[in-house]
Amino acid sequence: MATNLTQTAINSFLKSDKKKISDGMVKGLRLVKKSKSIIWEFRYKRLGTHKDTNIKIGNYPDISLKIAREIAREYKELLARGIDPNDYKREKEEAIKREKEKKTFKMVAYEFLELKKNEVSEKRFKSNYLRAFEKYAIPFIGYKKIDDISRHDLIELIKKIPKIKLPNATRTQNKTATAKEVFNYVKRCLDYALNMGYIEVNPAYGIDVTHILPKEQKSKMKAVIDENKVKELYKKISSYEYKAGRYIMQFQALTALRNVGLYRLKWDYIDWDKKVIIYPPDTYKANKEVFRLPLTETLIEILKYFKTINYSSSYVFIDKPIKEDSFSNRIKKYYKTLQITNHTPHGWRSSFKSLTRKLRLADNDTIEMQLNHSLGNKVVEAYMRDDLLEERRELLIKWENFLNS
Repeated sequence: MATNLTQTAINSFLKSDKKKISDGMVKGLRLVKKSKSIIWEFRYKRLGTHKDTNIKIGNYPDISLKIAREIAREYKELLARGIDPNDYKREKEEAIKREKEKKTFKMVAYEFLELKKNEVSEKRFKSNYLRAFEKYAIPFIGYKKIDDISRHDLIELIKKIPKIKLPNATRTQNKTATAKEVFNYVKRCLDYALNMGYIEVNPAYGIDVTHILPKEQKSKMKAVIDENKVKELYKKISSYEYKAGRYIMQFQALTALRNVGLYRLKWDYIDWDKKVIIYPPDTYKANKEVFRLPLTETLIEILKYFKTINYSSSYVFIDKPIKEDSFSNRIKKYYKTLQITNHTPHGWRSSFKSLTRKLRLADNDTIEMQLNHSLGNKVVEAYMRDDLLEERRELLIKWENFLNS
């Protein structure tokens, strides 16, 4: 019968020729000499077969007698519960391995981005998707395992975004809107993870960001909507001495284009014979369909002027690529020079919409088409195949006549 092991007994064993020594305190625990090491092992009868088998506990002296006994007792408890220690150890090791191999949010995010890269334009991919993940989401939750992402993590991320100040920012951004956009992209990324089997549920569902974020402060675009005052405004910008600046302001006033429509306009988009500008998808704001802009004689005259000064550029209103913000600021400076404080460049859209309706220069659909607005529900849009190009051309002529009257 084995006696209780002591350190003295172990020391004597190590100096002897014996190959193994058992502990009398915990049945099955023994110290065994191998060719290159001395190990603790636990010997037991395998469940269901009653055949003797061993399970390694660890090397001596890395594992002391006390620790070896504790582990051996745990194995005995497993046997009492009908669990084989070797099976338990193997499953535990596999679980640890799976944990190490588990994908992080960052890894899944880049998988998701790789898909989106082929679905949207390069410009939109970089400015929207890539920016949302690399500037906001990944720095905060990128290191977390994908199935460890919790609702709490997402809520904390949403709260942090409005406080983030990015380096080299060119303007003050609406952080509430940014937070909503980032959350939307993260939610879609987690949907991808759900469909790939990386997670069992999407923790983003059920989160209402409007309850978490401060109320969105929408900047009001100043606009003149009085008939006489808008005529005076147009007369004022038409008197601007710098010809290129004057023509850019007039072009916007006469068309009600957004700044982005001016900035992104390329010579390739112009059909001189048909007197129309054709903006491809994702070039005029985030248009999914082609947007056609009819040209009047005055607009053609303005375009021809820029052809003489920007002949080597692929763009109409800029001689070389600059940031969109810089272009918008350039137009604002023209207004500032003219001491126009009650109207902004974007304000022409409000002026155009209000006054063309009031003066009944065209029906509502024609006006909304010119502004590139949705006409209502999707059923209406599905049946509205005509973009009313000629009706809008007539509208622009009437609008110009009104401004000059």
